[in-house]
Amino acid sequence: MSSSDSCSHGRRDARPALPPTNDARAARPRVGSTRAALARRLCASAVLLGAMTAARGALADARTEARLHFRAGMELIAQKQYEEGIRQLQKANEILPHPNVVFNIARAHAEAGNIEQAIAAYREYLASDPPDREQVTRIVAQLDQRLAAQRAAAAPEPRPPAAPAPQQPGPQQPGSQQPAAGDAPAQPTAGQTAAGGAAAPGGAQGPGSAEGPAARPAPGAGAAPVDAAGIVGAARTEDVYRETVITASRGAQSPLDSPNSTTIVTRQDIRLSGMTRIPELLRRVAGMDVMQITGGDENVSMRGFNSRLANKLLVLVDGRTVKNDVLGSTFWEALSIDVDQIERIEVVRGPGSALYGADAFAGVVNIITIPPGAGKSGFRVGYGDHQQGYGSVWASAREGDFAYRLSAGYTRYPRWTREVADDRIDLETSGQSQDLGAQNVRIDLRASQRLGPRRELDVGAGYARSELDIYGIGPFNDYNLEVANADVAVAYRSEHVNARAYYANLDGYSLLNAAYLGHTLYAGRPRQHVANAELEFVKTLRAPASVVHDFHIGLGYRLKATDWSYLDDDMPIEHHSSVFLQDSMRLGERVTLVASGRLDYVPYLERLIPSPRGSVIVKPTDRQAIRLSGSTAFRSPTALEAYVDLPIQLALPGLELLSTTRPPVRSGFIIDPEQIITAEASYLNQQSDYFEFEVTAYYNRVSDLIVLAEPQRTTLSQRAQGVGGLNPETGRYTSGLGGFENQCDVYHVVGGELGGRVYPVEGLDVFANYALNLSQQQRPDGCDALEDRRTSQHKVNAGVQVRTPVGVDGEVTFHYQSSQAWAEQVPAGTVIATSIYPLPAYTLLNARLGYRFLDGRAEISATVFNALDGIADQPLQMHPFGNRIGRRFMGFFRYSL
Repeated sequence: MSSSDSCSHGRRDARPALPPTNDARAARPRVGSTRAALARRLCASAVLLGAMTAARGALADARTEARLHFRAGMELIAQKQYEEGIRQLQKANEILPHPNVVFNIARAHAEAGNIEQAIAAYREYLASDPPDREQVTRIVAQLDQRLAAQRAAAAPEPRPPAAPAPQQPGPQQPGSQQPAAGDAPAQPTAGQTAAGGAAAPGGAQGPGSAEGPAARPAPGAGAAPVDAAGIVGAARTEDVYRETVITASRGAQSPLDSPNSTTIVTRQDIRLSGMTRIPELLRRVAGMDVMQITGGDENVSMRGFNSRLANKLLVLVDGRTVKNDVLGSTFWEALSIDVDQIERIEVVRGPGSALYGADAFAGVVNIITIPPGAGKSGFRVGYGDHQQGYGSVWASAREGDFAYRLSAGYTRYPRWTREVADDRIDLETSGQSQDLGAQNVRIDLRASQRLGPRRELDVGAGYARSELDIYGIGPFNDYNLEVANADVAVAYRSEHVNARAYYANLDGYSLLNAAYLGHTLYAGRPRQHVANAELEFVKTLRAPASVVHDFHIGLGYRLKATDWSYLDDDMPIEHHSSVFLQDSMRLGERVTLVASGRLDYVPYLERLIPSPRGSVIVKPTDRQAIRLSGSTAFRSPTALEAYVDLPIQLALPGLELLSTTRPPVRSGFIIDPEQIITAEASYLNQQSDYFEFEVTAYYNRVSDLIVLAEPQRTTLSQRAQGVGGLNPETGRYTSGLGGFENQCDVYHVVGGELGGRVYPVEGLDVFANYALNLSQQQRPDGCDALEDRRTSQHKVNAGVQVRTPVGVDGEVTFHYQSSQAWAEQVPAGTVIATSIYPLPAYTLLNARLGYRFLDGRAEISATVFNALDGIADQPLQMHPFGNRIGRRFMGFFRYSL
């Protein structure tokens, strides 16, 4: 199950100048000795990391390890074993700091009577500026008073002036009595102690106490305990390190209670991977389809149906949609944030239209950033071969109720392969560097203002300017895009009402990377304006008393204004609206029913589309869950699909194909939304603190996929209606019609996912998952679509993470994807035809090694992507038309203030 299994008899110790030309690759030695040499190096590296872990006793997964110490500490404190309980809580806070842990440390000190230590810990808690700081400030004041009283009582009382010494009787006087040396007075005087130095009644202390080194009582011994309930209140026993998700149901909950299968890419996963591309972080998720086509073009889907300009997955940043409505895709390298600003990534594996509407067709990815005021300020820089570059700087602070986080950065990725040589004189190019895959300059500011208990106002803005080398659809390969993205957002959160509004603007310039002389580059300027508003009401109630309802109801509005020279000039401004409702009904401690539903009004379709979902969650124990769910979802046509109007130049000079959704011969034609009906069953086990695993099975029925229509030659009757013939705007002859349509096929998909994570020893994490996807293409009578097998039947992900107390840490990940066959349209003389293009299976091996120093404030690290390049039988390719993916090395330096 781990990547180290490739080393036979090896040890198991273990939240990207240009690539060579094809000829150079062919000249590389691909012999068994080379492959074996690399395998030996990889095994040696894994064994070395494992040896360091075993020899020095490393730290485990931060969240899991901190959770173990937290639980142990709270149990010991409940048993009045304060000293050891506090030590366990302190260990948890060292691994993963959390204000509530500091609060519990302070409270335990107070209960044990360690007033000074309690005050110090409470003041540390107050330094995090918590919402309850006024209450805790009062606690500190009371403890200060108590400490002052104890010190006053412990102070020695002033001694009266010494009386004149009585005249000693002479030795001859009878009855004279002189104390023997070493005798103590029979009764201790004020300020003195009884034998042993114990305090006399009344709190007075003797010489070994008030005046000596033992002036203060030892912690937990001899000090009066504090009335915890009366002064410091109840302990915070909630598991602060418990894994929670918010995306599946719009409220914080355990994955065990989620109505959908959910995966979390943790902060530790992000750091230890060394990846700077968000899609590559998602590759480790079971069932995720990740495809790199160029150095700046990644396409991501879930459980199949990936494509160029992928549009089946809804991508959010802190709940805000970041897809472009022109194409329906996500430009991952054009976001205003980078991986250093991400707290975690939540992935809902399965349709999510019941809460999020259109485009949550296959799943939802919610990128959750580090909150304003959290974390430290710092920077990270990186440089790699082929002029890779990465830079990120951020500042985060809190002052009272106000907090902010400001970040800026720069990223540069080269092309994997160069498409146009410098000496080509038969081509016209776009002007973008032939060495550039993606380049991004960005800035992002997010701030929050507390308005009272459980009420907060968030504001933010982001801007990114990017140059991308992407692949379009149909005959549009190797496409250049310069795009500027900007957003402004405001959100209000309270106990019962949540509201969000944001505005997003996209302004770009697009054209082909290269074209033969005499052919057009299809220059265009895509622009869009999106205004979005959401209002949600949340209420928890009992009806009847034995049933707890978590009730959500919400309204949504979205305005879309799109303009592009590839689209119909008459494209209207669209006003979308929606309403959703969800009720999570907890029936006792073990059963929860979740009923969700949403209605979306789509202006292009001029109708409402319902998206229901139902789930039953049964928990045999607190840390096991069996889930059964069923739902529907849809994807509405994008601006390009619904309003395309573009003459496409054919290979034969003087001819063109008119790609239009609404030609005069079928002016009333409407594209239906894509539809999916899904049923899912899963079992999640988190019973152990040392491992967890999940098994999922699903069935999907997919229909009405939106695809490029097979081009049709124009006829004489159509030309009589004004369709075809000479186009006076281009000077070319329109010989055919194309556009988009709903595919006639229906897909029946049966699949499953098996995944788990193991923490066998402190400092070693092993994760692995397997995904199976079996698709059957059902063709109704009269449907002659080609069989498309673009989804791999088998996918395997596995990885090993290591952290050590000496500061060395790292990760090795392995990915396998079985073969595919893509149906793609390409120019063929006077037409554009669809053909099947096979894609062989591939493996991908990535690794990172880092070293932290200066008390963890500084870190150096190095990463390798596609370490097996040159060893595999053939170069790695993720799409039949895509670049050949080579090996990349990159080094980083990070520093936190």
